[in-house]
Amino acid sequence: MERFSQDMPLLEGDDFFKNLDMMEQDFLIEGDIQDYDEDGEMELPSEEDETIVESPDYPDTPDERLSKQEQLRMMHLRSHLNQITEKVKHHQYMTDKTRDELKQCRSKIMELEAERNETRDELQNQTSDGNQSAIYRLRATHDRLSQEILDERQIEKLILERLEKEEYELNKVEVERGKFLLAEDELVKREDRLAKEKTDLAIRRLRKEEKKAAQAERNLRNQHRTHYEIMREKQRLQDQLAENAKQSSEKHSKFVSDTMHKLKQRQEEENKRYQENMTKKMDMLLKLKSDIQANRDNLKALRARDKAAERREEEKLEQVRQKILEEGGNPDQILLIQKRISDVQRQKSNFESEQREKQAALMEKILIEEERMKRRKQQQPLLWADPNREKTKMIGPQKKKPLKTFQEYTRLTGEGTDLSIDLHDSMDDQEKYDGEKMQGEDRGDITLPEQPVRDEQSSDSSDGDDNDENAVDLAKPEFEGLWDHHKPYTMPKDLDASPLKLPGASKMDKAIMDEVLEKHRAGIVIKQVAAGREFKGCPFYSKPDVIHFKDFDVGKTYKKKVTLTNVSYTVNYCKYIDITERLKDFINIHFDPPGQMSAGLTCEVLVTFKPMINEDLEGEVKFLSQTGPFSIPLKCTTKKCDLSVDTDVIQFGTTVIDETLKRTFTLTNKGALGTTFEFFKVTGSKAKTATSAQTSLGRMTEDVTTSQAVTPAQDGEDRTKKEAQDQPEKGEMKPDNGVAMDTEGQTGEEGQQEADVPDQADGIEGGLSPDIQVSEYDDYGTLDGMKVGPISTGEIPPFSSTKLEIIWNPSVPGKADVEFLVRFTDPLSESISIRALGSAIDVPVWVERQSVDLKICLLDRLYQDTIIVNNRATTALRLKFEVCKELRNHLELLPKTGYIQAQSQFSAQLKFLPRASLFEEGGRYFDKETGVLEAPMTIRVADQTAPVPFTVSAVVTNSDMEFDVQDIDFGCCTIYESNKTTIKLTNKSILPQEFGFVGHPDYVEVQPNDGFGTLLPLETIELDVIFSPKKARDFKFELNCKSIINREFKIQCKGVGVYPPLELSNQVIHFAATSLYDVSTASLHVVNSHTSMNEFTHPVPRIGKGEIAPVGPTSFEFVVPKGAPVTISPSVGTIQPGEKCRVEVRFAPTLNEADVVKEAIRMATRQMELQAEKEYQEAMKRQKEAEESLNPKFKVKRNVKKSAPAAGGKKGAPAAAKGAPTKGKATPGNTMLTVSGPSPVSPPKPEDITKDSTAYASAVGSLLRHFRGKFQSLTVPCYVASGETTNPGELPYSIHNTLYVELHCPTVKPSLVVISDSGKTTTHFGDVSLGQNIFKSVTIQNISSKTVELSSSVLDTNGPFQVVNAFRVLPPDATHTMLLSFTPSAGRVFQEVLSVHCETGSLHVTLMGKGVSPLVSLSPNVAENGVMDMGSVLAGEYLEKTFKMQNTSSLSIKYSIKLESLSLLRHAHAQELPKFLAGKSNTLVGVQNNNGHNVFDLVPAEGCIEPGGSVEITATFSPDHASDLYSDGVKIELFGKEESQSFQIKGTGKSKIMFIEGGDPLKPDLESLAVKLTPHIEEEDLKLILPPVLVTLRSTALEDSFVPATRDIYVGCVRTMAVSQKKELKPGYRNGEFTFENIQSITQKGFNIDPQKGMVEAGVLKPVTITWTPPQGFIQNEVCETSVVVTLKGDVAEQFRILLRAMVVSK
Repeated sequence: MERFSQDMPLLEGDDFFKNLDMMEQDFLIEGDIQDYDEDGEMELPSEEDETIVESPDYPDTPDERLSKQEQLRMMHLRSHLNQITEKVKHHQYMTDKTRDELKQCRSKIMELEAERNETRDELQNQTSDGNQSAIYRLRATHDRLSQEILDERQIEKLILERLEKEEYELNKVEVERGKFLLAEDELVKREDRLAKEKTDLAIRRLRKEEKKAAQAERNLRNQHRTHYEIMREKQRLQDQLAENAKQSSEKHSKFVSDTMHKLKQRQEEENKRYQENMTKKMDMLLKLKSDIQANRDNLKALRARDKAAERREEEKLEQVRQKILEEGGNPDQILLIQKRISDVQRQKSNFESEQREKQAALMEKILIEEERMKRRKQQQPLLWADPNREKTKMIGPQKKKPLKTFQEYTRLTGEGTDLSIDLHDSMDDQEKYDGEKMQGEDRGDITLPEQPVRDEQSSDSSDGDDNDENAVDLAKPEFEGLWDHHKPYTMPKDLDASPLKLPGASKMDKAIMDEVLEKHRAGIVIKQVAAGREFKGCPFYSKPDVIHFKDFDVGKTYKKKVTLTNVSYTVNYCKYIDITERLKDFINIHFDPPGQMSAGLTCEVLVTFKPMINEDLEGEVKFLSQTGPFSIPLKCTTKKCDLSVDTDVIQFGTTVIDETLKRTFTLTNKGALGTTFEFFKVTGSKAKTATSAQTSLGRMTEDVTTSQAVTPAQDGEDRTKKEAQDQPEKGEMKPDNGVAMDTEGQTGEEGQQEADVPDQADGIEGGLSPDIQVSEYDDYGTLDGMKVGPISTGEIPPFSSTKLEIIWNPSVPGKADVEFLVRFTDPLSESISIRALGSAIDVPVWVERQSVDLKICLLDRLYQDTIIVNNRATTALRLKFEVCKELRNHLELLPKTGYIQAQSQFSAQLKFLPRASLFEEGGRYFDKETGVLEAPMTIRVADQTAPVPFTVSAVVTNSDMEFDVQDIDFGCCTIYESNKTTIKLTNKSILPQEFGFVGHPDYVEVQPNDGFGTLLPLETIELDVIFSPKKARDFKFELNCKSIINREFKIQCKGVGVYPPLELSNQVIHFAATSLYDVSTASLHVVNSHTSMNEFTHPVPRIGKGEIAPVGPTSFEFVVPKGAPVTISPSVGTIQPGEKCRVEVRFAPTLNEADVVKEAIRMATRQMELQAEKEYQEAMKRQKEAEESLNPKFKVKRNVKKSAPAAGGKKGAPAAAKGAPTKGKATPGNTMLTVSGPSPVSPPKPEDITKDSTAYASAVGSLLRHFRGKFQSLTVPCYVASGETTNPGELPYSIHNTLYVELHCPTVKPSLVVISDSGKTTTHFGDVSLGQNIFKSVTIQNISSKTVELSSSVLDTNGPFQVVNAFRVLPPDATHTMLLSFTPSAGRVFQEVLSVHCETGSLHVTLMGKGVSPLVSLSPNVAENGVMDMGSVLAGEYLEKTFKMQNTSSLSIKYSIKLESLSLLRHAHAQELPKFLAGKSNTLVGVQNNNGHNVFDLVPAEGCIEPGGSVEITATFSPDHASDLYSDGVKIELFGKEESQSFQIKGTGKSKIMFIEGGDPLKPDLESLAVKLTPHIEEEDLKLILPPVLVTLRSTALEDSFVPATRDIYVGCVRTMAVSQKKELKPGYRNGEFTFENIQSITQKGFNIDPQKGMVEAGVLKPVTITWTPPQGFIQNEVCETSVVVTLKGDVAEQFRILLRAMVVSK
């Protein structure tokens, strides 16, 4: 309906119904199309649809139903009627408005006339009085009023004309509406009928949908039931598997613990050996360092010696030089000869030494080869013939083989330490074997077999395993799989005892190196002495002093940076040496040696700690400096409990019996490990002696009155020792199990102590039953009256605290000393003992409340309480209440004296009125800082020495409230806006106070809660004071804040009201909920209502009471905040008085670029992590397969033995444990893992992600799907200035006249997104040739939860883009693919935006494409200035030239080359006037062949060129007669349509080889086709007629000289294919010659020719320069003419006459 109402024009009468008939056909066609689905097949109604159609409620006959034509007619008629109605309303409104304006205008005219009459009367009076100043003023006023009346009359006339026009239009429209009254009534009836039909149809559809919904619900319930049964079955199977796993774990846990214990012991032994070996290596390295240092010193000395020797040689050389000079010789020559002789001798000696070395090396190789061959013959004797071999084949008696164990024992004990292993100086396998064999031959008894080399498994493996290898172990392993079956490999002892081998070194070098190493090993350091003082102590200070990794978690990595500072006196060095052996598996030290460090400089050490075990570690990091070694302590501590209490003694003081006191203490856990505590009373449990008889009072003896209490912790320790003695052979359990057992034991003991019941066994030994023990113990525990509070057990988390309470209610007088114990489940935490002390007395008078707490009290407020005194005596007593002297002005007890009856109570009234003087008078009873008052009160009893004291405590505070400011200046504020100032209100009291702002003017508002609220103690809240002026003036007022106790706090305020020259129609704009990357628009008006400066008739624009703004054009400028998704158009403008300007505000929300980049990095990182995990899993799988393929037998054996019982060993030990791998070694069943984990990934950098990248688009799609909506409020200022608009940003505005518009911008999740091309909303078709049609598809998805109906915007009908397929309804999560086509029609870039609309928003897809006009370039550039010159050729012959045509575009190009001489328009072009007549010519075609053949030909004329490719074109020039005017036009067309290149090709045909070019033209450049009539001339006369060549020279005349004139002519020789010329070609042959004759005659006239003769090679043009210099006495007005003959000799001799014409011209 809206589309028809907007697009259809308003028609009158019968024209409207005629138009209806034309549009019915379109509606019928659309209706027929809608009956087909997307596949082009017609949709057939289903059975249910047929049932609906056959319903008796629906009209059966076509007459009863409204046809589509009738519905269309109704729609158009309703649209037409609506338009007429809207027009009537519009014209009626304009008529009423015009009448009101006319009425106002007339009333204003009457007012002005009345004012003018009054002015005229007053003028007459002043004239009669003679007041000239008043006369002038009144005349001016009279003239102004008269002018205003004339203006108003003119305005009245215009309004009348407009009113008549509006009334005419109103009547015209009403008449038009009257024509459709009957049709409208009929239309209403039909619309009611149509609505009823639609309602019935909707009811039927609803029934059908309800039926389908019920069926769907039944299906859903069935699915839920099936799913529930499946899940229950899975849960049952999972529980069964968990139970089986638990049973299996319990069964094998004890065997695993035994094995782990043995492995641990073995590992400890290996670590010990490793530490010893590393210590040896460190000593060796230290010695090496000292040797190297000594060697360096020696080298320095040698260098100094060499330099001294060089200096001596130089001095000697200089002396020799001086001596030679004295003798008169040439020292340089003599010294050079000597030097060369010495060089020759040195080279000779070097050559001889090299020869000797090579001979020695050759001999050494020969000896080695002979030795190897000898050993090889011994190892493989079968490869060589041996005559005694047959004897060895004879079988002799079998020798008895010794036992294997005894053989090993003999070998190991015989070798001793000769077979130590040195992994660092190892040899290859063959040399090892040879060394072993040779050693075996030397010993003669035992030959060691070759054994495999053990691979190093980790950096912790050492070569110190000689203890295990030299020792004899004849024990059989309990689990064979844990031991290696092969023997460890042993290496022969190195024959060279020196650890450092210097090949080719002399004995002296080795001695020096050994000495240096000895010094290095001895740890010799350099003493540092500065200013006579020797430095002692640590040379480097570390920060921190101790490297402490506290509360670490296993598996995590921790890093700490340590700073080393050189605190020595001078320069020092620092080198990292080593770390404690135990820490090497967990600590990594990264230290770059800084080199030489001056005193005070620092360097950094990075310590990385990766814990693998949960144990405390301690060690040190060792460094070596120039002054000595030093180390930094290193500690690694696990999480522990650090438990403490704030006090271990609780003082209850003195109290009266039957009075209950409570004291609390704080239990604090400062550690990182939580634990469970138990708080109980231990006093009453006494130590048992040999002579004691157990009683209910806790093991008290009859003979000894004092006994020592035994704590449960001591009891538990004794019991643990006893159990350890009873079971000494029990093996160690797993640490976790041990902890669990200790915890259970402690829990059991705690349960016994909670019940305060002694050990049952002890009770049985004493002969007492448990019942008697419990009852008697309880009686004894209650004698002292102390007990544990409500919290006795609980859990204390890490870094937390809890409060525990002790309650004392003494029942008998006396002193109480009770011990309490806090015990913890943490085995490393000791129990804490608490001692409670108190004294109970028995007095007759006592107060129920020993401490009267009045809580928090305000100053100058009265507080009362009742003091109740009890008397337990049997007589009446007199009481006297006393208050300390310092507090008598504030505290009072009434009555001061009274009598209390026997065994009764007495009530006294306590009054407390704190005054401000309490801070001065309180003294020691009052704390000024905290406000705490503790007043001791005394009740004195007659006949009683001890008074009854009690304490009155209170916290005194004031009732002040304070503002952070005393004055508020709101500044300037327009009447359309409000200024807000935030103030802070602070409650100085520690009590909450209610407040409220009262009595403020109506233009001031305090928020929140209208200025009322409650302030919490010492709270500071922020209040917004809003200033909203209603008029332009200065404001001064005060804000009054009152508290609940009627105290007032005031703030002085001031502000200025501003009436701006412009106003906005809307101050707040509420945008509709806009989807991301969608656009919403709103509009407002900027109004200039300032038309008069009369401030008495209406408010005028001004700032406060300042000057009134001038009437005239006023400019505005909107400044949008940077980064806001809002644009305003126009943002700058000028408004005339009485006018307004419409401003469009556009809201286009987008995602934050930083969030998109962050999401893109996250997605890329996640993708790389998944890829790395996948590769890791594949590598693990391949490794597992390789392990199974390498060890299939072990795999089968391990699987079989898993369930078989062990043949030997301990009872219950499974044989499967044999297959368990040994830590750090590779067994046949445990291949060491080479894949440590997924490879680390490095996320991409943010700068690598650009907006046009795929990652950016994918991140935008991801964020759009997870977007939850956002609301944003923006405030945009509008600056106002009087005058015309200047450049944007340069408006001379006043800040006080600024207007503000508030924008409410809600952003919601879009309904439609693009899922194709990684979510990019820009579809780029790329480069497309003109006329080519390209298709691309864009897939969109509905990501909302509702079904949406799609529609699109209309693309440019003349543009290249087009949507091919139709849109449809999209259910949730459904997709739709749009098919788009691009057909460029011009060679430029095209871009359009296709908007896909739905109910909740729009999706904007940018379509881009470039129409490419195919281009080719000619290489080389044969067509300079549009002309391609083929040169000269003899008539009847041809000439070829080639050039390349290259495709410079990105498309394949089809080209065709066409000659203009073959064009169909060549005859029309030939009819044009020639160039020598018309001055110019449009044709490029020149002389053609007379035989009809083409003069020029280009091959290939057609073809295809790939992008960037090229094709070679061959141009052929073949004239049939001599002419200099051969030419033709060449056009290169692409795709048969567009002309890309065009140029002219020309050439000259010659009849003879030699020719002359240049000079002035002597005939027109057109050859006539008429037959020339040649007159009969004798041959002799013909020879005298020479062909002329005219050359004109112009010399420029200066003041006293002439500038010589120069011209060039060219002598050429044609390259010919004639056989005669080819035969005559000889070395040095000149193809042509030329000679200028009689040069002397022209030289006299100032002419000169260079060169005068010469030769010309075939195919070359040789220039000849003719120069003319006017001779002396030449007359400038005359023309100098002469001639010269040139003879050309080629195939024939020919002469030309050169006509020379020279003249002088002015400058």
